[in-house]
Amino acid sequence: MAKYTLILAGLFACTSLTAQVFYTDSDVRDRNFSVAPYVQANTVFRRTVAEVVGQQPDVTDVFRGSLGGAYGLSLNGTLKNFRLGLDVAQSNFAYRQGADLDNMVRTQSNYLMLRGRLGFKTEISDETTLEVWVPIAYRRLQSVQRDGSSDAVASTITSAGIELGPSIKLNENWSWFGLIGLDNAFSEFEVNPVNAYREYPLWVTMSTGIRFAL
Repeated sequence: MAKYTLILAGLFACTSLTAQVFYTDSDVRDRNFSVAPYVQANTVFRRTVAEVVGQQPDVTDVFRGSLGGAYGLSLNGTLKNFRLGLDVAQSNFAYRQGADLDNMVRTQSNYLMLRGRLGFKTEISDETTLEVWVPIAYRRLQSVQRDGSSDAVASTITSAGIELGPSIKLNENWSWFGLIGLDNAFSEFEVNPVNAYREYPLWVTMSTGIRFAL
């Protein structure tokens, strides 16, 4: 009986050893490219600059940002320690502006947005990564809805900003991400501004999406 017990124990040990699979770094597939549909919510603020450098602008009207958004497709790649991204999206933002609260004109502008991004990441755990992105965006006007009559809005707007947030790995191919961002425009709201100071959009954004690693 003892012999049979020893034989069975030996067979079990051999089976356990052969069932174990060890992976080397060369066996693990590097997924350097991903595609991600995403949505974004934004609200716009106004950054005012005086015509004369060094002076504080004398703001004479009222400005209120409204809720806007974007949806699009993002392509991402890894190059050594850097991450690169390219986005194509339909973007819009809205605001109200007037001499006082009783005379506000609402404007909603719709833009086609092309955006390039440079990113960095820090591994927090096996599933969670902290991402930092520096985006540069180009927006081209598609349409505008405005109460009353006024000068035209800007036909193109360029901007740069920063985005920060986590990504969570769901499985080998899929991951979720959420980002909070600040986007500062280099172009004014209006083609022919009527105020004696310059007005630049400043967006606060929240983005989320699902990535599929290729």
